[in-house]
Amino acid sequence: MTYEETAIMEFLRGTPDCFVARKEIARKALKRTVFEENPQWADAPLVSLTNRRLIEQNENGHYRILKSER
Repeated sequence: MTYEETAIMEFLRGTPDCFVARKEIARKALKRTVFEENPQWADAPLVSLTNRRLIEQNENGHYRILKSER
């Protein structure tokens, strides 16, 4: 798992029952300066984590950690 994927997983573990918007994940999972330099940094790790079924995405495009990963 990459550094970015680990950061996202740790962030989502903080609110295991809530879906979180991609933009909020990108802003808060790593330092805000990372978001300011590249607002889309979280896109690829989110796709990877979703494809590996570690997180899920709802119909609004928000993410949360799967129950098996909590």
